[in-house]
Amino acid sequence: MDELEVFVTVVEGQGFSAAAKRLETTPAAVSRRVKALEERLGVRLLQRTTRKIQLTEAGDLYFREVSRLLGDLKAVEQQLEAVTLQPTGDLRIVAPMSFGQRRLAPVVARFAAMHPKLRVTLKLEDRETDIVSEGFDLAIRIAYPSDSSLVARAIRTVPRYFCASPEYLARRGAPRTPRDLLQHHCLHYNVISEREEWTFGGPKGDETLVIKAAFCCNNGEVLAEAAMHGLGITLLPDFIIEDALSDGRLVRVLEGRERSPLVLSVLYPSRRHVPVKTRSFIDYAVEQL
Repeated sequence: MDELEVFVTVVEGQGFSAAAKRLETTPAAVSRRVKALEERLGVRLLQRTTRKIQLTEAGDLYFREVSRLLGDLKAVEQQLEAVTLQPTGDLRIVAPMSFGQRRLAPVVARFAAMHPKLRVTLKLEDRETDIVSEGFDLAIRIAYPSDSSLVARAIRTVPRYFCASPEYLARRGAPRTPRDLLQHHCLHYNVISEREEWTFGGPKGDETLVIKAAFCCNNGEVLAEAAMHGLGITLLPDFIIEDALSDGRLVRVLEGRERSPLVLSVLYPSRRHVPVKTRSFIDYAVEQL
């Protein structure tokens, strides 16, 4: 863990805790590295308070120059990497939990096996990770297109279906219209939206209905399991429920009223100076997925 890299990461992350998370170490270790750098240079670079850090005049000058030098060094390393066309170094990927387990894991494993000089880290979590501040090279996301500053490359669409268990439908009846859901138990995925509402497609455009969720969770696998146990009706991506639909554990309802599909995309910070490791994985993931 180089002192210059640590210092720049602290400034970019606006604190020791954020830098420690990005560098996969402890805030105490980060603080020691910055203090050692200041002692070596004989100048204070950061003013520390209980809430934030602030650059001194010397620190501001040092940060600008070091950032430029590190950027130049990274560009040279990428050029050398491009000459060999061999992905090397660390590749950090973040992806949704269920999709990562069901679809992405074998793709990442095969890619890692193809490139033994590459150290791959795959982190699975159901939240919108800030890949720049947290030090990821790219993210796999399933969502509607947004105005993110990140570069997005679409891979495929991801349909979502309303479904419930045969036992639940036998007990409560199948909804014929979206408004019928007001009389049903709904199982809500609360990562895309904390608000308990579902949007439906129709001849007059999208229609949003405020539901009363009987059960909420930030993981689709849990909601699918709850639906298969007869807890209610849920709305989930095809890759989570395709097996259960195929063998009859779940049954689709309100067919044709689903909103337009989500989009599976790979996101990365910039079109300029994309490292070979990142570009190679993106191309491979698009091909495989």
